Amino acid sequence: MPVHRAPRLRTPLEGAERPLSEREATIEGTFQSPTGRVGVMSGRLRLERFVAEADRLCAAGVFTGELYDADGTRIGVGSCRRSAPAEIRRGTEGTAAAIGPVDVQLLGLTVSVPVFTIGIRAAVPVTSPDGAADPDARARRRDPR
Repeated sequence: MPVHRAPRLRTPLEGAERPLSEREATIEGTFQSPTGRVGVMSGRLRLERFVAEADRLCAAGVFTGELYDADGTRIGVGSCRRSAPAEIRRGTEGTAAAIGPVDVQLLGLTVSVPVFTIGIRAAVPVTSPDGAADPDARARRRDPR
């Protein structure tokens, strides 16, 4: 009797099923896998807003990633809300935010994500540390000194 394998299920992060939105960036990271080797993570950040934390600009959003062991074995998909240090940069290609480096907790593992950039094409809210909308945000976006 022949053995039939179950079809491999595709996760939302595999392939290019869904293009990035204006507030998303692809991310990659590394972590110490359960087998003791260095695993890799590939995923996305969905940027929700910029916040001021301890007199520092941070990007807040949802980090989602698919984790793989060093031999390519899929560990799983995890996500978490997190803020990370950010720096706004203006260049010939437009305005972008350099975000990170940051450690995120996915599936109980600490994933180190190096600095990555996201283009700022859409209005992104800016909030104060207490979560209130920052009334001076519009003025700073027009005059970013």
